[in-house]
Amino acid sequence: MSRLTVDPSGTHLRLGEAFFPLVMDTAWSSFADPGEEEWRSYLATRRLQGFTCVAVSVLPILHDRDERAGSREPFALDGEGHPDFGRPDEGYFSQAREFTRIAHEEYDLRLLLVVLWNNYVPGTWAAARTPYAVMPDRHRRAYVERVARTFGDLEPVLVVGGDDNYRVPEANAAYLEAAAKLRDTAPRCLLTTHSAPHADLPDDLADALDFFCHQSGHDVRNVDLTWQQSAPYLARTPRKPLLAAEPAYEQHGRVNGHGRWSRDDVRRASWTSVLAGAAAGIGYGAHGMWMWHSPSARFTSGGASLEPFPWPTALGFPGALDISLMARLFVDHRLYRLTPAQELLADGAGEVLRLGASPERDLLVLYLPYSRDAEVLFDLRGHRLTGWDLAERAPLTVDPVFGNGRTRLRQLRSLSDQLVVAERTR
Repeated sequence: MSRLTVDPSGTHLRLGEAFFPLVMDTAWSSFADPGEEEWRSYLATRRLQGFTCVAVSVLPILHDRDERAGSREPFALDGEGHPDFGRPDEGYFSQAREFTRIAHEEYDLRLLLVVLWNNYVPGTWAAARTPYAVMPDRHRRAYVERVARTFGDLEPVLVVGGDDNYRVPEANAAYLEAAAKLRDTAPRCLLTTHSAPHADLPDDLADALDFFCHQSGHDVRNVDLTWQQSAPYLARTPRKPLLAAEPAYEQHGRVNGHGRWSRDDVRRASWTSVLAGAAAGIGYGAHGMWMWHSPSARFTSGGASLEPFPWPTALGFPGALDISLMARLFVDHRLYRLTPAQELLADGAGEVLRLGASPERDLLVLYLPYSRDAEVLFDLRGHRLTGWDLAERAPLTVDPVFGNGRTRLRQLRSLSDQLVVAERTR
């Protein structure tokens, strides 16, 4: 594969000279659980659906995984079944490298590899759940070196931390040290980190990264984070690409609520994230796929998350095809140009609708969660207007009224959420 780089604009990634949208599926436990044929079947499916990358944790997420016979372990286990970090399993890392090579070279899917999920560093919320998994300093340093040398020449994106809020100085020091080692030993790999909701990314760690990943997550109290969390990242200088890496996973339990996150919920979270400026791509997860769930396994986090679906079922969730349409629109319209433009919505509609626009206003994209009129404080007569029924993934004919420097978009005949794309033609 060509080298993955950050565009000089700081808005998106490039593969060679081409825009590379980070259309990312989540399959955290791929190095621990699937066989090679299962891995190939999964990759083939996601590639055909338009995904460009997959997020995997190099080490198992111990508080949030399937416990089942036959799982591979990166380290020998002691008498209590806990990892002995002084005894790495060479076969595990060899197979992880081969899985990465297969994804990159045979299926043209880039991996984002989380190096240190937060349960492996001291003082974090996840370390409190699995205190036996906190790596001693010398073992952590040896492991980070191993990751750089195992994967570096394959050029995955290396994700320094996983699911942390970055408020623990000792943990932050471990991430910063790891970032420096990865940068030195695997210099052709881009670096990012995977943030928890409401994270406070420290400046020194932010400066060490090539792009940012924020998370709104699965809690019903955090639905507005899809658009609220972008602002502090967009305000940083220099500008760096931003990805909403973990909106609610499809069919995951509604944490602190009832029921499961639906395909419609995921679609709304995805579009509101992108139109709020997280426009380098989008993350997606299917509940059952990310941990490769098997009915014979015990899922360790089934309370608030609810029981996962078997992974072949989760792989077929319909929301993945909504991401397919989004992947197409990313490329067709170069959506990385978008920044929030709520000020262009009339009559207080910014409380309900989301609007993103390019700085030159040659591209405006409006998300409507339900059918209604909408008025944009901009004359779009020089733009080509296209509409989409997002649930049906079908085109719609837009019905505009122009006047007084404004454009009123009359209600579309659609029973679901919609997208209107306005792109200048002259």
